[in-house]
Amino acid sequence: MKQIILLSLILSLAASGWAQSKPHGILNLKSVNIKIDGQVGPDEYPTNFVDSQTGIGVSWVSDGKLLYVALQSPAQGWVAIAFGNSKIRGTSMFIGYHKPGGGRVDEHVGSWVSTHKPIDKPSLVNFATGANPRGAVIEFAMPLTLSNGQVIVPGQPMSFVLAYHAKKTSFKGRPSKKNTGTLLLGKPERADDMPVQTSPPADTITKSDGK
Repeated sequence: MKQIILLSLILSLAASGWAQSKPHGILNLKSVNIKIDGQVGPDEYPTNFVDSQTGIGVSWVSDGKLLYVALQSPAQGWVAIAFGNSKIRGTSMFIGYHKPGGGRVDEHVGSWVSTHKPIDKPSLVNFATGANPRGAVIEFAMPLTLSNGQVIVPGQPMSFVLAYHAKKTSFKGRPSKKNTGTLLLGKPERADDMPVQTSPPADTITKSDGK
């Protein structure tokens, strides 16, 4: 009996691991209607999910040239997403915060296990910050070619790291929480082939007011 229970537990944990490894899809459309304003409308992004480990809401879509991303943190400190690895080192990171008087989004490179530094020639196209009752909101547009030389290619999985700090806006300090995942950019206009997330947009719970 104990062996049966142990086997069931192992299979359950394995299934949980497989489920978590499923890539988060990004629709790759000919045109998008995204307004970079630090707010996330309920129908603005076609794909949204809330990361189960960090509580960070992620919204994204591509027009084949740029990747549009919105991160909604559950706290008031900095929030970040790093592309290209399941560890911080070597990643292309986009990190930002919001304050009542304004906000900031920077592009960093992961330099060690949990440290990072600004890059000399950022590829960030546009950004805005805002807030909702849950925490900070950062929104930005970036090329599919990352500053670390990697490229987000349709059909090819790429690792990413999500992280936030509960209070700090200085871009320093170990994250309060972080988690890894895998993204998968869809083939152009093949929206029906993508594993669209079933989680509701983060702003359907608390709508961003941009203040």
